[in-house]
Amino acid sequence: MRHDVTTTILREYRGNYPHLAQDASPLEGLHRTFGRLMDKWQSRFDSFAEIAAQGFVGQAASSATRGVSSALKDLGFTVKFQRSHTVNLAIEGCLAENVNLIKSIPSGCLGEVVDLVETSAKSGRDIGALTKDIKSRFDVADSRAALIARDQNNKVTANVTRARQKELGIKQGRWRHSGFSTAPRPSHVAADGEIFDLDKGLYLDGKWVLPGEAINCGCTWTMIIPGYNDGQP
Repeated sequence: MRHDVTTTILREYRGNYPHLAQDASPLEGLHRTFGRLMDKWQSRFDSFAEIAAQGFVGQAASSATRGVSSALKDLGFTVKFQRSHTVNLAIEGCLAENVNLIKSIPSGCLGEVVDLVETSAKSGRDIGALTKDIKSRFDVADSRAALIARDQNNKVTANVTRARQKELGIKQGRWRHSGFSTAPRPSHVAADGEIFDLDKGLYLDGKWVLPGEAINCGCTWTMIIPGYNDGQP
């Protein structure tokens, strides 16, 4: 999408550049081109959103289940998990959110590029300046997409992990701050070692959250099994 949008828009902008600032017609032509690009890419993203989300969420859910199994094994328990209604509900919620996020990419990204082109056209900026602006905007979009992917992976992991643990009758966890962020939330640093109910999480920064649920949060938790590790710090 990045290459297609950039080359198509810059080609048309270059061809109409001398007239853009004085004549509305070329700008209307650019809007029609944007409309065609939007229809094209929205259709493509709509088509593969479900498949892409299923693959992403499925991998994250499987990884979360393996993580719970590994933690139980470290405590001397062997559990073979099956897909259950509780886990299915957790996965379905994450899946719907991921599908919507994927489908929103074309409108969000192309909408910003439209604004750039309109501003450049009305101010008479040359093709070089517009090229840099579009590249910069797509770079920001790429960074945002990477952040969203990490965020969604953390959310899927948190929700499936909680569902698996609750199936076993586990009710509490101990917050573990990741320590990987260069700008950690002070509340999450302070929460390290705190015990919380899996049904609620901890009340941090004005809301109840599980480790990994907040944007860009890499925190995790250890399950608490009464009589086995409930006395560990």
